[in-house]
Amino acid sequence: MRLQVGSRKLSVKRQELERYLSRLLDGRVQVVSLRKLGEGFHNAGFLLTFKLGTGQRNLVMRVVRGDTGWGHDHLGDRAAVLLLQHRLFNIAPKGTCSKSIDVAALSKNGEIVSLGDALEFFDLVEEVTERQGRSYAEDLFRIAREKALTQRDLNRCDNLVKYLANLHSCKKRNPILYMRHIRDLVGHGEMLMGVVDTYPDVRTLNFTDPKEIERIEVKAVKWRNRIKFMAHRLSRIHGDFHPFGNIRFREDDSVVALDLAREEFGEPADDVSCLSMNYIFFSVWHYGRFVEPFNTLFSRFLDGYIKATGDEQILSVIAPFYAFRGLVVVHPHYYPEMEYTKRRLIFNFIINVLDDEKFDPTRVSEYLGV
Repeated sequence: MRLQVGSRKLSVKRQELERYLSRLLDGRVQVVSLRKLGEGFHNAGFLLTFKLGTGQRNLVMRVVRGDTGWGHDHLGDRAAVLLLQHRLFNIAPKGTCSKSIDVAALSKNGEIVSLGDALEFFDLVEEVTERQGRSYAEDLFRIAREKALTQRDLNRCDNLVKYLANLHSCKKRNPILYMRHIRDLVGHGEMLMGVVDTYPDVRTLNFTDPKEIERIEVKAVKWRNRIKFMAHRLSRIHGDFHPFGNIRFREDDSVVALDLAREEFGEPADDVSCLSMNYIFFSVWHYGRFVEPFNTLFSRFLDGYIKATGDEQILSVIAPFYAFRGLVVVHPHYYPEMEYTKRRLIFNFIINVLDDEKFDPTRVSEYLGV
C-alpha cells in the first residue's frame, strides 16, 4: 500500500498493518482500504478503514511532511511532533478533542518496526466528522458575507472564552519550560522565524523586504528578553487555537478544539493572540479595514477573557505573539490571492504592535495604519 506524502513515496504492507492493528486493538483486523484524505503544509492524512469483529471502523493516519520546512526536516523533528500531539490529544479537556490511538514507525520495506529502524512515523487518531463539530471558519465567512452577528455568534465567542479560561487555569511552576516557550516563539521552525523561512524569497515580495523582516526578528528577540522570566504565567495551553478546522462547534455550541500542538505548558497569550488575530485578519481580508462586526467579536473575546481570568498582564506580553500570528495569516502560501494593500496593513500591525510598550485593544485600526 503506497503513501504519497509531499514529494516522498512510502509504503506499508497490508499484512503488517493488519498484524499491528490486531495487536493494538486486541482483535482480528482486516484492512479494507487506506485512502488519502489530503495534505497541507504540515501533514498528510489518510483514512484507514478496517473490519474488527463484526463491525467496521475508521481511523485517520497522519504523517508529518518533511519537505516544506517548518522545522520538520529531520526524522527526529517529525517524531517529536507526533509524540507530543499523541499526549496532548489524550489529556485535552474531556469531550473537546479526538483521541490519539498510537504512534508507530515505518521501515523502508513497509514493515511497522521498533523506533531504531524507523524510516518514517505515523499516528492514528479518531476520525472527526461534521456531526462532531463544524469549523469555526464557516461562521466567520458567513459573518463576513452578511456583515452581521447573531446571538449564537456572541454565545459561541463567549464559549471560546470559557474554554481558554478553563484550560489556562491549570498552572505549573517551571521557569525552564516558560523560557523555552518564549524562545520557541521566536526561533522554532513552526513559529516566527520558521514561518518567515517558509515564505517565498523575501527579496522578491512586493509587500515586504529583507530589511523589514530583519527588523521584525530583532524586535521579537528584544521582546523575548523582556518577558522570558515571567514564569509565573506558565499555563496549560492549546498551542494552535485557530478557526480553520482546529476550533469547531457542535450543534449545542459546545467547543471542540483539535490539533493541540507545540507545547503542553506555555504562555496563554499564544492562544489568545491566535484567535483574536483571526478576527482582525477576517476584517482586513474582506473589508480592507478593521470594522464591524469583527471588532465586536475581537473586543468581546479579549475583554471577556481578561474579565474571566483577571489576567490584565497579558496585554504586556502579547505583542510578539501577535507578530507571529500576523506573519502566519499573510503567508503567501496560505492566501495567494490576498491583495498587496491588505498584506501591508497586517505588516503595519506587526511593526506597530512590536513598537508599543503595551498592547492597547482600542488602537487596532491605528496599529493597522488606517
